[in-house]
Amino acid sequence: MSKWLVVSDVVQLLHVPEATIYRWIRQGDIPCRIRRGKYYFNQSTLISWADSKHIHLEEHKRRSRKSKEHVSQSRLIEALRTGNVFHAVPSSSIESLFQQVSVQMDLPQPIGDSLAELLLQREHLSSTGIGNGIAIPHCKTPLGKQINKSMVGTFFLENSLDFMAPDGLPVFVVFVLLSVDSFHHLQLISQLARILSQSQIIDFLNNSPSLDNLVEQFQKTLAEKA
Repeated sequence: MSKWLVVSDVVQLLHVPEATIYRWIRQGDIPCRIRRGKYYFNQSTLISWADSKHIHLEEHKRRSRKSKEHVSQSRLIEALRTGNVFHAVPSSSIESLFQQVSVQMDLPQPIGDSLAELLLQREHLSSTGIGNGIAIPHCKTPLGKQINKSMVGTFFLENSLDFMAPDGLPVFVVFVLLSVDSFHHLQLISQLARILSQSQIIDFLNNSPSLDNLVEQFQKTLAEKA
């Protein structure tokens, strides 16, 4: 159902003086209806009109931005849940680790058979280690329809590995990012990198948390950053 606004609402929405609103009404420049001597404005029509006039709608844009951020945060949490958490993962080498990743993640064929090689090819280009004992391995290109949805598998290693990270620290946990498209990939890897750069998160990860605890902590961190 359409929401109807009065002049005072429009003043707050458009951030212009009331006198300007009445001037626009007299000039027929702004869409409105008159009922019993009062002016009413359809909200959706007004927003479209304001956009066409390049009028800044601070409140509308703020809510829209928050809505998009919420969707983005929910997408990361869903990806973590889909990818699952694995503990004490055999890791005598990066190659053997990626083999374990391809075996333990719930993946459709044939991507399950080729994932280890795809991750290794990307690793040979440049290290996916981001520092603080963390790496975010991923494929060179999104997997598209080879997977049902983007996912982030969390693997706590049995033995730390040298990923040639910038800080030189051995990696004890990897977040394997598998994306369906470039948009999801950039969105997820950006959020992961921001969250994983925080010292309290590093301390938390050193305790090898369960999936539920990991999701709870990430949700809390995302909420604090919103």
